[in-house]
Amino acid sequence: MGLLYFKETLKYFLRSRLFVSRYVKEVERLYGMSPEELRARNEKRFLEIFRLAYTKSPFYSRLYKEHGIRLDDIQSLQDINKLPVVTKDMFREHPEELLTCAKWKLIKSHTSGTTGTPLDVYMTWPMMWMWQAYLNYYRNRCGFVYGKDAIVSIRGHLNRKTIQLYVPLSKTLFLSSYTLSSGNIELYVNRIKEVCPKAMEGYPSSIVSFCNLVQEKNLDVRIPIIFTSSETLQQSQRDFIESTLKGKVFDHYGNTERTIELSENVDHNGYFEVPGYSINEYNGEKGMVTTSLLNDAFPLIRYQVDDVIETSEDASRRYISSIRGRSMISVTGKDGTQFNAAALTYVAKAVPDIIMMQIVQREIGKLDINIIPQDSFTEKSLKEGKKNVLERIGENNMEIKFCVVSEKDLIRTKSSKVPFVVNKCQSK
Repeated sequence: MGLLYFKETLKYFLRSRLFVSRYVKEVERLYGMSPEELRARNEKRFLEIFRLAYTKSPFYSRLYKEHGIRLDDIQSLQDINKLPVVTKDMFREHPEELLTCAKWKLIKSHTSGTTGTPLDVYMTWPMMWMWQAYLNYYRNRCGFVYGKDAIVSIRGHLNRKTIQLYVPLSKTLFLSSYTLSSGNIELYVNRIKEVCPKAMEGYPSSIVSFCNLVQEKNLDVRIPIIFTSSETLQQSQRDFIESTLKGKVFDHYGNTERTIELSENVDHNGYFEVPGYSINEYNGEKGMVTTSLLNDAFPLIRYQVDDVIETSEDASRRYISSIRGRSMISVTGKDGTQFNAAALTYVAKAVPDIIMMQIVQREIGKLDINIIPQDSFTEKSLKEGKKNVLERIGENNMEIKFCVVSEKDLIRTKSSKVPFVVNKCQSK
């Protein structure tokens, strides 16, 4: 508890107004640009990142030369289609080859995504502060001021041993998404009422589970603003959350790679691309190709993302109407606790030295965790992974069987995709 408290306090301090305020001004400037001004700015930034990648990144230098692309072949944003699409599989084992500067200068993060395929991602501190500035600015537009207003966070930060953690500096009450049950809901609600939050953030399915338990116990919880992310938000979920908490939901879409950021319009009429953040090419059911305009140290240029973005048009504009592709599947523990796919990505991160993971439930309270190991995977890796997974899901709540498999053994969808979570109980 002490270490976690220190970590979350330090994390907030390093992302506080002291460091972020100048970047918020830049974000405000981007929001205020005309379409023509924004396109010119984005083109300039794209060319800067392309040229840096071509000359400094071993991965891109090799890739572009293999495709016969010279440095002066790319002169404008219109030339972006000349560049090959890159995928996670192309650099997953050696992500350092993308770097354009020394690794010791960078922050390292980790993503598994909804596919359970891990990837190390690197970014600079200025990029981290810029991303935080985007988040602060948007939430401010929705009526929430970061650091001033209290917030409840129901995500994957805590495990089953730590049900709640309050960080006074950030006015954040963390509640474990792994221990949402009828036995704990009154504790959750009492802590929320003590904090008196203006907002709640979390996975849609976790907040829906919370609301189900609130209604089951006939409790009264009112939270004006609810921020959802990391899963597709269904209209039925939005309606249920808003009617239960008597607040308004604002949805958000992004990825750990920081190659795309979409936020819901404050009037709830679709989503918009966060200005100056990325260049996005939408390809219907084939997913999308994204180019980050933030990260020049770990450039991701024409990076494939499999989630599906649906666009619509009215008389005045083209806008994003919906986001599909993020898994809504969950698994259930012996005590009835549901663990959604977004929360389970923390489980994938908890197992070291793997290429891919797939979680399969065929019976409530039991899981098969199929893993494709890296060459560095050992018995120690397996032992550490089991320990970390049980801390998150609960030793007495779920029987877990680890299986080392090959790619051909993984379960696939009709479109040949490999889902991160498969629940055979739900399909019966």
